[in-house]
Amino acid sequence: MGPDLRKIWVVATTEFGSSVRTKSFLISLLALPIIMGASILLQTIVADRADVKTRRFVVVDESKTLEPTIAKAVKDYNAGVESSDAKRTRPRFELEPTPPAEGPGGDSAQQLALSERIRRGELDAYVEITAEGSEPAAVRYHSDNPNDSILRDWLGQTVNTEVRARRFRAAGVDEALAMRLSRPVEVENLQLVERSAATGDEPGAIKSAAKVDPVRTALVPAALMFVVFMILMTSAPQLLNSVIEEKMNRVSEVLLGSVSPFELMMGKLLGNAGIAMLLAVLYIGGAYGVAAYHGYADVMTPGLLVALGGFLLLAILLYGSLYMAVGSACNDLKDAQSLMMPVMLMSMLPVFVWTAVLKNPSSPLSVGMSLFPPASPFLMLMRMAMNPAPPIWQVILAVVLTSLTALFCVWAGGKIFRTGLLMQGKTPTFAELAKWVLTK
Repeated sequence: MGPDLRKIWVVATTEFGSSVRTKSFLISLLALPIIMGASILLQTIVADRADVKTRRFVVVDESKTLEPTIAKAVKDYNAGVESSDAKRTRPRFELEPTPPAEGPGGDSAQQLALSERIRRGELDAYVEITAEGSEPAAVRYHSDNPNDSILRDWLGQTVNTEVRARRFRAAGVDEALAMRLSRPVEVENLQLVERSAATGDEPGAIKSAAKVDPVRTALVPAALMFVVFMILMTSAPQLLNSVIEEKMNRVSEVLLGSVSPFELMMGKLLGNAGIAMLLAVLYIGGAYGVAAYHGYADVMTPGLLVALGGFLLLAILLYGSLYMAVGSACNDLKDAQSLMMPVMLMSMLPVFVWTAVLKNPSSPLSVGMSLFPPASPFLMLMRMAMNPAPPIWQVILAVVLTSLTALFCVWAGGKIFRTGLLMQGKTPTFAELAKWVLTK
């Protein structure tokens, strides 16, 4: 006798209704836009607040020729650090006198003393300029904050500009002419030339290539992938908590008196899929409104919306069944942590490789990962929003492989769910879970 679709529908609608009426659903619904909005606001505030802390440094010039040039460059630089309204826009530099390398230890003692001053906060950095003969050979920048590149970059540019000018003069080359001849050419990032539509003002005309828009080529594909990921992470873990809570409260034993384990599991899965679809409609609807306001209404094509809905449904079935299987096999959330690790690693896989896919969507890594079923719902959707778009056979193959994997996960998860839901005591091992799956 097959599963009763009416009972599955009752469980699904009950799961959906009980979830959307809770405060946690409202919080999770608002969490994503609040976090994204706060992140954008914070970045805007940080961008407006430039780091203007004064950088104090010492130059130990072995060549004995560059320190005066650096001192003059510091003076010129500091003259332009304040805007017209006397507001500082970038940090000032303070070049302090070089202490003598005298006494026991010589240069090493001098470097140790400068390092100790940096540790005490009296200096930000000291710079060694080594020499080969009369020409500077290397610039060694020492600081206690290796990620602060403002002073380091400025020093590198200043020293290299001076060294290059000296080399030109030594070779008898006009520096201005050399700079003009070696001036780099700007590289524009453009799309391909195409012919306009057969209808319109200029049917069939050849259109000039437009500049590449980073919003369309990078932001939209990444946003689609993370929307699916965030919806999955918002809805699927609720299944784990729900199953464990019902098992701890013995509610599942009462439910199994009316429905079979498979009907209960499928009802919960479909109810969770309905919650995910509701979240997708709300998030995508809000994102579409923002995109339309900024003139990007055409980025969300009907094909992309269908792909998003399909891949999201497959991701919910695939990961939701695994979450429920783990929940049914455990007695509490603490026991579930070890069993959840493989599932969490699989779900995080797209986050680890999405930048590589964004840079080269046709590379073997991108194609392979987007056809790998646990990552396909995220990465194939991302590739579909990019140029070049994946061949249709790759999209079909990803859908087929992911569907088969989702069906297998539902089947295997159902076997674990049926055995684990009524089992108490020690948390099973992975070998025991495999045995449950293979048991007829």
